[in-house]
Amino acid sequence: MLATLPEPDLGIVDALQDAALDPSLWRDALERVAHRIGCIGGGILTQDPILKTGSALAGFGIDLAHTEQYFRHYAHVNPMLHRAIMPPLGQPLTAAALMPRHAFAMTEFCNDWIRPQGFSDAVGVVVHRDGTQFTWLSAMRPHCVDDWQRADLDALARLAPHVTRALRVAHRLGVLEEHQRALQEALDQVAHATMLIDRRGRLVFANAVAEALLGAQQTLTVAHGRLLACHPAADAALQAALARSLSHRRDEQHGIEDVPLPRAERRPLVLSVMPARGHAAERLDPDLRVAAIVVAVDPEARPWPRLGGFMNAYGLTPAEGKVLDAVVDGDGVDAIADRLGIRRTTVKTHLNRILGKTGTTRQHELIRLVAGSVPPLRS
Repeated sequence: MLATLPEPDLGIVDALQDAALDPSLWRDALERVAHRIGCIGGGILTQDPILKTGSALAGFGIDLAHTEQYFRHYAHVNPMLHRAIMPPLGQPLTAAALMPRHAFAMTEFCNDWIRPQGFSDAVGVVVHRDGTQFTWLSAMRPHCVDDWQRADLDALARLAPHVTRALRVAHRLGVLEEHQRALQEALDQVAHATMLIDRRGRLVFANAVAEALLGAQQTLTVAHGRLLACHPAADAALQAALARSLSHRRDEQHGIEDVPLPRAERRPLVLSVMPARGHAAERLDPDLRVAAIVVAVDPEARPWPRLGGFMNAYGLTPAEGKVLDAVVDGDGVDAIADRLGIRRTTVKTHLNRILGKTGTTRQHELIRLVAGSVPPLRS
C-alpha cells in the first residue's frame, strides 16, 4: 500500500505510525493530514449521536474553550455528524455534499462555532465505527478558499485507512497498557514478594513487597539487572534454580524449586522459583518475555493481614476478631490475655465461641481454616 502513495503522503503515514506508538504525537500527525488538504484546524473525535456522548483524541487549531463548547452543545447540532454514520468507512464527506452551501452557512453550527474561529468549511471522514459510535477525523478550512478540489479529497481518502490502522494499533496498545497496570496493581496487593524474570535472567518486575525486600539489600539484591542472593551459597542455589526454569521448554513439565535464604538471628526466607509458560513466538524478541517467577515468603511476616471478610463470613464479633487476630499471629492464651489486657478466662470464652462458630475444635484447625479462606493480600 505504501508503494502506491505519492511522495508527500509517505511522511504523513510515518507520522501516523509514530502516533500509534506515542499518543503525544497525534496532534502533529493530525496537523500534517490537515495541511495536506489545505486545512488549518481539525480533530479526531469519538461520537455517539444516540447516547449523545463524545470525546476528543487529538486536535489542533481549536482552542480548549471551543472544544468544550463543541461537546457541550455544538456536536448535537453539527449537520455533518448527524449523517456521519451513513457513508462508508474512509469516504470523505464535505458540508457541500450534505446540503447547499448557503444552507450550511445558515446553520447554528456554522455561524456560532465554525466562523468565529476563522473557518469557512469542513470535511470529515469516518475512520472507525462500532455500532452507533464512530470515530471521525475532521478538518476545517480558512475563509476565502475555493471549493474543495478533487485532489484534496482523494488525498484524504488515501490517508484515511492509515489513520484507521494507527488508531487500531493505539487502541490495542492502550488495552495492553491497561491490562499491565491492572496486573501490577494486583501483584502489588500480594503480601509476598513477587518478581518476574525474563529469558535473559533479568529482573523485569518486582511488586511493592519485593521492592522493599530488594531495597534492604540484606537477603536479595539486584546487580546489572539480575536478581542475586546476598549469601554466596544461597546465590549459587538461586542461580541454578533460575537457570533450570529459564532453560525449560514450554512442553516440558518443570516443578517449583525452593531456595532458603539465611538471615542473621532470624528465620530464613524461602524463595520459590518456577517457570512462566508464555508464548515466545508472539514476541518480536522472545528473550524479552517473562520466563520465570520468583516468590519470597517471610515466615516472620503476618501471612493473612486481612481478616475482615473471614469475620463476616462466620459472624465473629469485634472482640472475637481481636482474639482471632492474636491467634493468627501465633499467640497462646496467656500472650493473648496480656496483649489485649483481658483475663485468661475471657480469652478462653472468646476462643471457644470462635471455634464453635467456625466448626473447628482446636487452634491449629482454626489457623488452617483461616489459611484456606483468606487471600494473602496486603492491608
